[in-house]
Amino acid sequence: MTHLEALKNRACEYLDSQNWNYDADDNVIVFGMSINSKLNSCRVMMIISEREIQTYALAPVKASPENYADVVEFITRANFNLKLGKFEFDFGSGKVRFQTCLVCVDTVPGLKDVERAVDTSFLMLDHYGDGLIKNMMGYGNPEADIRAIENDDSTVS
Repeated sequence: MTHLEALKNRACEYLDSQNWNYDADDNVIVFGMSINSKLNSCRVMMIISEREIQTYALAPVKASPENYADVVEFITRANFNLKLGKFEFDFGSGKVRFQTCLVCVDTVPGLKDVERAVDTSFLMLDHYGDGLIKNMMGYGNPEADIRAIENDDSTVS
């Protein structure tokens, strides 16, 4: 078994342990996740390479161009203290996602490591989702929304 196959097997092993339905095609694994924010759900995509497992939680809506500045400010403020991943914004499409990366050079991570990477992606989209959607739809205030989220829960990683 190659290192790449071992990494994909470990990712699938974690998802199977949670009884989650997913599609695995080549080195990409995709599944849906219900979340509690006003976003309601997201799509999670895992991209597996020889060196890493990248996980992306994709917001189900996209920002309109007139709201890009507020969305960028919102995610920049959110990213400032995050340690386990980052929000990303695509100026071409208006899409937002949260990315984590599990570096796996010459090692196969444990299930807890895969769990942390996968769960962090969609849990951060859940945690920041209400403020994010407000800014994507044009009725938010990036600074006030981040302050409200971060004052509400100081356990964000």
